[in-house]
Amino acid sequence: MLSYDMGKRGNASRYDYLYRRIRHDIAHGNILPDEKLPSKRALARNLGVSVITVEAAYAQLIAEGYVRAEERRGYFACELSPVARGGKRDGQRGGQRGGDHLRGITASGGIHENAIQRPSPASAGMTQFPEQRLASPGTSARMVEGVPAFVSEGGLATPAPSSESAATALFPYQTWARVMRRTLAEESSATLAQAALGAGSPRLRRAIAAYLREYRGMDVPAERIVVAAGSQTLYQLIIQLLGRDRTFAIESPGYPLLERMYDAQGARCASVPLAAGGIDVAALSESGVSVAHVMPAHQFPTGVVMSAAHRRDLLNWSRMDAARAFSSDGPRGRFIIEDDYDAEFRMSGRPIAPLASVDVAGRVIYLNSFTKSLGAAFRIAYMALPENLAAQFELKLGFYSNTVSPLEQLALARFIEQGHYERHVNRLRTHVKRLQDGLVGRVRESSLAQEVAFEGLDRGLYFSMRVRKGAQDRVVGALQAAGVQLAFLGRGPLAWSGVQSGESVFALNCESLNIEELVLP
Repeated sequence: MLSYDMGKRGNASRYDYLYRRIRHDIAHGNILPDEKLPSKRALARNLGVSVITVEAAYAQLIAEGYVRAEERRGYFACELSPVARGGKRDGQRGGQRGGDHLRGITASGGIHENAIQRPSPASAGMTQFPEQRLASPGTSARMVEGVPAFVSEGGLATPAPSSESAATALFPYQTWARVMRRTLAEESSATLAQAALGAGSPRLRRAIAAYLREYRGMDVPAERIVVAAGSQTLYQLIIQLLGRDRTFAIESPGYPLLERMYDAQGARCASVPLAAGGIDVAALSESGVSVAHVMPAHQFPTGVVMSAAHRRDLLNWSRMDAARAFSSDGPRGRFIIEDDYDAEFRMSGRPIAPLASVDVAGRVIYLNSFTKSLGAAFRIAYMALPENLAAQFELKLGFYSNTVSPLEQLALARFIEQGHYERHVNRLRTHVKRLQDGLVGRVRESSLAQEVAFEGLDRGLYFSMRVRKGAQDRVVGALQAAGVQLAFLGRGPLAWSGVQSGESVFALNCESLNIEELVLP
């Protein structure tokens, strides 16, 4: 029977503490692969907590791939590869002691204050629809700025002129105007000059670091954060930092514009297929690439959440050349670009822990953007660099002027510090959740109910829909008319091996959905 002192949880919630302790024990081999975990009721009784607490902890462990549930049998620990150290694998079963997953747990079994992540505020008390698998082929689609947008065969990758993201529609413009006025009135010429530095405003970087610490469990000093005008600018900086002589791996299927953006910068790309739990690490190793661009928390467009085993294997892959990670010419070895593009919008349970939060070898470059949460008018993104790469950035690229307006940077810092950003994201998440639930509910009440099945609900801004053969025209036509954006996962850069024969699969985004005007047959 598992036994944890719940009195050592500090300010962490009971479910968060229990989740972290079990995750730690699985990652470090204290709970062996395939070992059966106690039933929810038995563990709740032993720890003196509610069954709901244990159920929430188990659900998060299942979502992240540390635990699997078997019907009528119970819960079992998943197997993780041993942690690699500088090109050599640690021989201990279950991974090295004191390795990557130890972060956040003290020696006495408590939780460091910085390790506490708040669960998604919109997730409490929300209903999760059951996920099913169904079965069809069809039309082609593309994405714009990472948002699924349905287009006809041969169409261009442009959204409908009338479409408006929820972030743009719900943004608190009056609040932003007040913050901007105060910024203009109170900021000095010195702080404006600092914001023009290559890595961006120190104040904004501190605000981002505090946000990452509180909501993503990442203890990153502000000095290692770089702000830029959108993700595309960050890609350019990363290529210059790591070197154009590298080959960058992109997931297949994946975001179609990634390859074009890397190509435009003179970097080589290689497509690596997805496996059941994330990018195929064996294929990645065989490809000869040295940088992998992945979306572990919510892969686009499939919605796959990278499992704990895949995360460990991917981190091991990045560490195999750690002995020659840096040379006089700059960074060498392998790196992972972690694209956490819609982390703020997981609507069920706690956010998936970033790879960067468990990377102790300094191989993960963490990327995120404010575009999804603030709207397309805000072309502001940021990356968190490993310590050695941050030093290399300052040395090689620190001479650049920052590409984001100093006024916007300082205003955004205040916007975050004063809690406006958190309140806006909470409102936005609740709104998108309402639209997703409304769409799924309407479909299941219509004549289309037997033709479709939904997957990946509550994971982020989009989810998947499988359509039975012969029903595609009816389903797609009805949803398009209501403003739902769809991307067909069937051919070209979006071709996915997870599509079964005779089946159509679509990625859906309902930010522009008018639920009141949704009419289904």
